[in-house]
Amino acid sequence: MQATGIILAGGKSSRMGTNKAFLKIGDRAVIERISAELSKIASDLVVVTNNFTEYQSLGLPMIEDNWKGKGPLAGIEAGLLASKHDKNLVVACDMPFISVKLGEFLLAQLDQYDAAVPEINSRLHPLFAAYRKEAVPAIQESLAEEQLKIRSFLHKINTKICKEEELSGLGLDEASLYNMNNPDEYTQALRLVNQFKQDGQKGSDER
Repeated sequence: MQATGIILAGGKSSRMGTNKAFLKIGDRAVIERISAELSKIASDLVVVTNNFTEYQSLGLPMIEDNWKGKGPLAGIEAGLLASKHDKNLVVACDMPFISVKLGEFLLAQLDQYDAAVPEINSRLHPLFAAYRKEAVPAIQESLAEEQLKIRSFLHKINTKICKEEELSGLGLDEASLYNMNNPDEYTQALRLVNQFKQDGQKGSDER
């Protein structure tokens, strides 16, 4: 698909105590798992990071935030500006089991919407979501106004909130939008990947 996969890797991983993007799940680092899955959906990938040295081993294009210290919204802005395509899938670097089917579904919504964001158990997931490049001015307006919550920005554009019932046919499970912020959540991710093996699955490779 003519789309860009934007991996947000600008956080400090302070709660994890080490760079969570490079924690191993199975035989690969989390960010390697993410980039492999995104490559099945997107024609281009880019990593948004403020530390190029850490991520250069991936061999992927890298860009830094234009608005320093403004959190994930600034990362989305930088990624969309750098993108070669109208359609973009944003993924945080701490989501080891992303769903290709969900990514494809979200990108398809951009034919009619400026953004498509899944909502599971009444929780929005704007860091595994699709955005059109045309959303940049609205993001920049929010950044300039110090409105850094992504939820607030989504109200400014034509956003599709994808509810559970609409996503039910995609075969999603508890791991599809799982993210890791601390050591306990990393331990849980390791348990999940072991469960996949016991069930005869390959984790996100078959999602």
